[in-house]
Amino acid sequence: MALPQAGQEIRGRIRESQDRLDEIRDEQDRLRRERRDLASQVHTVTAEIANLEKQIGSGAAALAELDLQLVDYGFQVDETTREMLTTRDELALRRVELRQRLREIYKRGPLQTFKVLLQARSFGDLISRYKYLHLIAVYDRTLVDQVRQLEALLAQKRSQLASERMRMGGLRNRKVEEMDDLGRLERQRQQRLTRVQARETSSQERSSQLQREEARLSTLIVDLERERLEAERLAGIEPAAPDLTTADLGRLDWPVEGRIAYRYQQTSPDLAVPRRGIGILAPRGTPVTAVKDGTVQWTERRGSYGLTVFVNHGPGYWSVYLYLDELRVEIGDRVVAGQVVGTVGSDGQREQMEFQIYEPDSSGQPRQVDPERWLREQA
Repeated sequence: MALPQAGQEIRGRIRESQDRLDEIRDEQDRLRRERRDLASQVHTVTAEIANLEKQIGSGAAALAELDLQLVDYGFQVDETTREMLTTRDELALRRVELRQRLREIYKRGPLQTFKVLLQARSFGDLISRYKYLHLIAVYDRTLVDQVRQLEALLAQKRSQLASERMRMGGLRNRKVEEMDDLGRLERQRQQRLTRVQARETSSQERSSQLQREEARLSTLIVDLERERLEAERLAGIEPAAPDLTTADLGRLDWPVEGRIAYRYQQTSPDLAVPRRGIGILAPRGTPVTAVKDGTVQWTERRGSYGLTVFVNHGPGYWSVYLYLDELRVEIGDRVVAGQVVGTVGSDGQREQMEFQIYEPDSSGQPRQVDPERWLREQA
């Protein structure tokens, strides 16, 4: 029996929806692989959040397709139910008719056909009676065949309905799983967003703190330079020749050997404040040496910069060593180039130290400059 047009259209929509769902599933698998790749690499949380948002969008699309399929399967179940009820009603009618025919045949007995033929009054009447009996036999066989076909069709419709209901149950379970996955992805995205917001807040606080520290550091250098000059004036001491001169540009040894973490005036994604020195990566405890002869003018812990050493190399010339773990000098010590002033510590994120240099401006006041222009080129 051919399917009604409505049933064919419903099945067509379900196939199209299933094709779209399969494409969405492939996209979800690709995104999961991409996320695993991201997790195995050094990556930013922003990239992971973007991946999670793509997965959430894909999951929402999958849910929408499942909802469409559930609606269409609901229509299909209703259509199959109607067809099954129609078939059952038609079968009931045919069975009633078949029972009536069997009852009549039984009442007349097995010799009824011969009686009808023997009662013929002429050859023509015999032929007519034979045709009539033949038509009745054909009708009875057709009725039996119809009953059998309707019974088979009813069984088929029952099986089809059970299959469609099972399919709907499977779709409902998949929808529940998709909703659970979507909820899990939403929670993960929120966790990542919370982490990013916390990092942004921490970065802003750290940037503000470093800005304050930089301002105090610059002010401290100027104050120390003024106090030193005032002390020399009151003591009647003539200014000594500076230990550090422009002849040392590009010739000073590095305070510690290591890879550069950041350069002068460089910014980073987690810190918007331009760097005032260069960061040098080295294991904690590695000795840090003075780059030139000078006098230790100040040693103390400076907020987020940790232990810090200021060495004066003459009017307006200063070298500064930050993020130290230990100090090996005291205020007033005279140091020579290569002498250990402390050891490498950490900035709270990695083991390193920071190196800064000040040189006099046109008015003789110390100003920060790029330390690398004073250091020899690294191998």
